[in-house]
Amino acid sequence: MNMLDSKIMAETPEKTSAPAPARRRWLGPVLLVLVLAGGGVAAVKWRAAHPPAPPVAAAPVPALTVSIAPAATRRMVSSVVGDGSVVAWQELVIGAEIGGLRITEAPLDEGMAVRAGQLLARLDDSVLAAQAAQAEAAINEASAFLELARAEQARAEDLVRTQSASRQIVDQRQSATRQAEARLLSARAKRDEAVARVAQTRILAPTDGVVSRVSVRIGAVTALGQEMFRVIRDGRLELEARVPELELAELRPGQPATIHHGGRQIAAEVRLIAPVVTAETRLGLARIALPADSGLRPGMFARAEIQGPAREVVVVPASAVVFRDGAPQAFVLPDGAARVVMRRLNAGARQDGMVEILEGLTAGERVVTAGAGFLVNGDLVRLAP
Repeated sequence: MNMLDSKIMAETPEKTSAPAPARRRWLGPVLLVLVLAGGGVAAVKWRAAHPPAPPVAAAPVPALTVSIAPAATRRMVSSVVGDGSVVAWQELVIGAEIGGLRITEAPLDEGMAVRAGQLLARLDDSVLAAQAAQAEAAINEASAFLELARAEQARAEDLVRTQSASRQIVDQRQSATRQAEARLLSARAKRDEAVARVAQTRILAPTDGVVSRVSVRIGAVTALGQEMFRVIRDGRLELEARVPELELAELRPGQPATIHHGGRQIAAEVRLIAPVVTAETRLGLARIALPADSGLRPGMFARAEIQGPAREVVVVPASAVVFRDGAPQAFVLPDGAARVVMRRLNAGARQDGMVEILEGLTAGERVVTAGAGFLVNGDLVRLAP
């Protein structure tokens, strides 16, 4: 080794290993990371082997406490309701059969009962009575002429038999007799006409009844055909009840009916079903005969409830029927269930707090009565104790 190499070696420092404290500084964090990683892996494996228990669901809370009732069957009498005005069964219009005469007597007033043939009014018959007397005198004159003609005819026939007169004279006498007979017949006809005109001055009731209108007064002069009185035949009244066309088919003459006027109820009976329906209103008329002691008057307004035949139907309390979107519905609680089911219904008549169910329910099904208006389909409910 030369001097240069020795110098280089002398100047070059000798490599030595790192001291122990420096190794400890980085070894600790590494071990910590390894421990944490191992713990995380173990935790993941443990959680995979032991999944968490599902959360316990809260018990459902009933929406409402309700009352129920079963749909039942019962005999129900269907009824048809109509309303209208009270009218006369037959109102007779009585007019003047002769004109130009003054009214001298009119003893009756509206509302009075009359008998057939009773005097309603009397007209001045002085002129007509004179004409009747004149006609009677003409009859007497014609009778005298006829007697004379017959006597002359008999004499002429006697002369012909004795050949004291010609046949021509007999023919003339026979012609005169026939003329006298015709004259007498004419006089009698005029007399009958005059008597009839006198009779027309007495206005008589054509039937038993009640005077519903008086249109004349004493002193007035009548005109031919002028209305003088109106008489309700036999005093009978009836209600013209207007009924929807679809319900007319359920009505028959003789069915019982109840008339409602104010707070009164009057038993009556259907007399006639009109054969024509009004095109504008689609309503028909049921004429209901009223009893004589009904106390109603023509022109009054009343309502009629016409009873139909009894039949077996399914009914529920009226409180069980609710309306949603204008349609009747009910909430059914099936046996053993706690949730209600909504049913659409076809409802019929109402009577005594019950509703007839045409479609949607069967007898025995439980329906919600109290609280039905607050429910929706599927609600959980609690029964009232």
